[in-house]
Amino acid sequence: DLAWMLTFYIRFFFTYGSLLEIKSLLAYYFIFRMLESSWFVWVSQMSHIPMDIYYDKNLDWVSTQLQATCNVEQSLFNDWFTGHLNFQIEH
Repeated sequence: DLAWMLTFYIRFFFTYGSLLEIKSLLAYYFIFRMLESSWFVWVSQMSHIPMDIYYDKNLDWVSTQLQATCNVEQSLFNDWFTGHLNFQIEH
């Protein structure tokens, strides 16, 4: 994993290092990571917020999961923005 991660940073700095100075390169990297993290949290949390479930029914795991997850409204934007992860039940 460490070697694979290092190849990303080596490729990133070789690709953008010739185009940007070090301060701009680091600013670009951190802004990119901040936007990527915000996107990931938005996409993963919008369909993982559980619905109300009743624990007293003693349902099997699959039935409980189907009751506790929800799909997000389908639209061209939601499908594109989430990579079709808005269909949480099918996912």
